[in-house]
Amino acid sequence: MPGSRKNRNGVLICGAYGHGNAGDEAILDAIVAELRGIDPVQPVTVLSRLPEETAARCNVQALHTFDLPAFFRVMGRAKLYINGGGSLIQDVTSSRSLFYYLFTIWLAKRRGCRVMMYGCGVGPVNHPRNRRLAGRIIDRYTDAITLREPNSEDELRSWGVTKPEMILASDPALSLTPAPDEEIDTFLRKQGLDPNGRYAAFCLRRWPGFWEKADSFAAAARHIWESQGLEPVFLSINQRNDGEAADCVLKLLEDIPCHAVHDPLPAGLAIGLLSRMELVVSMRLHGLIFAAGCGTPLVGISYDPKVTSFMEYIGQELCVPLEELTPELLCTLTDRAAALSGDRPRLLENARRLRQIETRNAETAAQLLEKNV
Repeated sequence: MPGSRKNRNGVLICGAYGHGNAGDEAILDAIVAELRGIDPVQPVTVLSRLPEETAARCNVQALHTFDLPAFFRVMGRAKLYINGGGSLIQDVTSSRSLFYYLFTIWLAKRRGCRVMMYGCGVGPVNHPRNRRLAGRIIDRYTDAITLREPNSEDELRSWGVTKPEMILASDPALSLTPAPDEEIDTFLRKQGLDPNGRYAAFCLRRWPGFWEKADSFAAAARHIWESQGLEPVFLSINQRNDGEAADCVLKLLEDIPCHAVHDPLPAGLAIGLLSRMELVVSMRLHGLIFAAGCGTPLVGISYDPKVTSFMEYIGQELCVPLEELTPELLCTLTDRAAALSGDRPRLLENARRLRQIETRNAETAAQLLEKNV
């Protein structure tokens, strides 16, 4: 039987960890750091596809995502179960993924944990049956939800979720800081890039419809080089999957200087690299989040509602759906973004505001843990 609440201690975190995605790993880094700020000695356990790697990198206990007996035991003694962050509650990846995360929420509550959805985005959940199930589980078994943009609250309300407290926050990764300048310089030199060069970053990903739009990205990269003198650099936020998209565009750019970075990027290094860019064009949500946190001008290419929602939340108009992308439109958007380079103080102030709002994630977790921040 689960232990009584007064004898419980520690946090169990479940998310899309151990998949090679710098954005998801940045979320985990941020959540762990914020939990350490609440209580440096409380046990923290993470469910991961690569538990040994996660344990070593984050200095936490880690279990395999599907080690049901092990996380059943941990749930019996943990005080708080965290679902998140990121977009876990959706069925675009698969219904099976959605059912897994809903199951862990249900099980954690039944095992006596308090349950929090942490700095998350919600949806899309397209199948009506899945929407009903998600609404029932979240409404009944979740204590508090912090959201990274307001559209997710609207989505939850549409599913009939009314009981948990919902707090508008922002993505946990915004709390992270860039790597030291020396580390960034060393990495750039190893890539054959001048630390004092002028660059524009492209963060692309495989997605249905991307291949038909490769010429748009190539046209924009060439335009940025010719009009702004910015060398295009293609960064893989997910080193397992993004390189193929970058290489497809690079084949169309053999006549101009450009570079691809396929190496794994720890969160601090990814943020540091994007802080050195004068412009960022990104399909990847965390490419946009990292850039926004640095005050870097950006253009969002929306392949998923979460990208549009984030850009709307931060007041950025330079966003276009992938299916509407054309070479002419993307070149125009990059010109408009480049023009914002002289307005860095406003962009940095917006980044400061987002980081301030992000503290609501940790404040909510501290309340559920009955600790002071």
